[in-house]
Order: sequence, then structure tokens, then C-alpha cells
Amino acid sequence: MGRPRIADGPRKSHLPAKIRVYELARELGLTNKETLDLCVKLGIGVNSHSSSIVDAQADRVRRRADRDGLIRPPEPEPEPEPEPEPEPEPEPEPEPEPEPEPEPEPEAEAPRAH
Repeated sequence: MGRPRIADGPRKSHLPAKIRVYELARELGLTNKETLDLCVKLGIGVNSHSSSIVDAQADRVRRRADRDGLIRPPEPEPEPEPEPEPEPEPEPEPEPEPEPEPEPEPEAEAPRAH
């Protein structure tokens, strides 16, 4: 009654696995341009570094790069420079408490003339 139940779990795709040219370049320690040039030499149709190629093509590029001695260890990503700690602000010097002003002495009342 209704739709047939699909088994749980990952589906197996019959499509070949793919990798982007820029990922392959990073893996081989090459620039994107060097990797694109290798693909063109091997007749692999790619347009840009974000083009995808199947694993079999990627293996051909790997073998060619190895044979031509192009493979370099991948450059580690530069560590971000730690932000300089802000200099602690100098504590403001406590203001001296004002001295209490002496109370003026009451002036003597001048005698009034009648």
C-alpha cells in the first residue's frame, strides 16, 4: 500500500567520484595554473580551477606530475598572526581629595544707626 520502502543508509551512486582542479592542485603542491596546464596537456577538458574532473583523470594528472617532477609538498596554510595584546591603559592617578575650605568667621554685625 503506497510507495515501496527505501532501505536506510547511504545510497550508492553509479556516478564516478569527482575532484575539483583546485583541490588536486593543493594536493600536489602545484598552483592552479600549473594543474590546469597539465590537464590541457593530457587532453582533459577543463575551463577553470573550479572545474571538476573524475578520479581516473585526476590519477592521470597525478602520475604525469610525478613523472615530470612537479610535485611539491603542499605549503602549510600560514598561521594567522596573533593579535597584539592591547597595552594596558595606565591607571589614572587618584585625584587628591580637595582640602576642606576653612569656614569663614562670621562677620560681626555693624551697629546700626537710628
